[in-house]
Amino acid sequence: MRNAIFTICAKNYLAQAKTLGYSVKKHCPDVDFFILLSDEIDGINIKCEDFNVIESKNLPNIHSFYEMAFKYDVIEFSTSIKPYFLDILVNERGYQNVLYIDPDMVVYNSLNFLFDELETKAALLTPHILYPYVKYEGATSEEELLFVGIYNLGFFAVNNSTTGKQIIDWWKHKLADQCYADKEDAQHVDQRWMDFLPALHGDNVKILRHPGMNVAFWNMHERAFSVEDGNYFVDGMPLAIFHFSGLDAHDYHNIARKQDKYNLDNKPEYLQLFKEYVDNLEKNDLAYLSKLKYKYNQYDNGVSVLPYQRRFFRTLGNKEAYKNPFITIKDSFFNLLEINKLMIFDKDGKYIAIRKGISNVDGKIEKLKKLLIILKKTVGIKRYYLLMKFIRSHSRFEKQAFLIEKNS
Repeated sequence: MRNAIFTICAKNYLAQAKTLGYSVKKHCPDVDFFILLSDEIDGINIKCEDFNVIESKNLPNIHSFYEMAFKYDVIEFSTSIKPYFLDILVNERGYQNVLYIDPDMVVYNSLNFLFDELETKAALLTPHILYPYVKYEGATSEEELLFVGIYNLGFFAVNNSTTGKQIIDWWKHKLADQCYADKEDAQHVDQRWMDFLPALHGDNVKILRHPGMNVAFWNMHERAFSVEDGNYFVDGMPLAIFHFSGLDAHDYHNIARKQDKYNLDNKPEYLQLFKEYVDNLEKNDLAYLSKLKYKYNQYDNGVSVLPYQRRFFRTLGNKEAYKNPFITIKDSFFNLLEINKLMIFDKDGKYIAIRKGISNVDGKIEKLKKLLIILKKTVGIKRYYLLMKFIRSHSRFEKQAFLIEKNS
């Protein structure tokens, strides 16, 4: 029986993907492992001689590749192509069972029990949390879990069955144009869609309750981690996969950027695990690979693609006119933005995040609040209320396509 495991990343995450890959080779030696690059090698030495690296642009089943690479940011795009590669591994290469594992995860024991599950189940999911509670004590808020979804898609498994193929095909169609990280649309990239799976396919879907699966900062509050004779255990069971989500390798003491509840002072039992992981990242060329630039973050003339430009492109009704939005020739999407005076040339990366683009952000926000108070006093609460409602409903760039003249 042929089984496969794969991960997806851009070039700057290849140290993480290699670290995962070596752990797969150690604990699952009979399983084929692939790295799908949501990026382009572009003549660069990616130092991945031990691994099968495939550029996503070469996948034959993505028919609007550059459109997808442009309208999605790196995380959205990396997750959107997941079912496309599953489709190839299952339908073209004939693998019986396929596991997807995020690049920032590591395998610590044999995963044969997962392949055994796939003998009777079409798909496997791991919930963010496992145990019932009254008072919630997690590092991630309940509201955030409601937004990102019940299941964490850092791990997903599917088999080569009629139901498995139906799941892949359905997921492909959803992610072709609905893989945004966008609270307004109730989307969290590929993840929220999988909340449907147990309802759509019932007993064909297994919700894994193994405490050693997909352990991460968001479930540390509910699981007891221990080290015995150099081996890792969770609730007395062997650690299968740990998810180093949000880790800053240069500040691993704080465990994850996305939370401030846990660190290695109040969770000292994790010290060996995290130190070992960071040491392996460094051995796997983190210093070099982490500096590599994402190909789809710039136009072909080197100008940075900013998030609002991706969202403007999302609203276009005639995307066929711009099959490759990265090119900058006449009548290109780049040219359309220039004509409408909607192009920002971000040489220093100041407009990627508000705190990079604006100095003294807090002070400027206070000044803006004072201006809004003056505005309210000037126009009255009724007009102020209606103005705020309008701004709220039209603040997304998807709602501002009127800035692009139709005759442009």
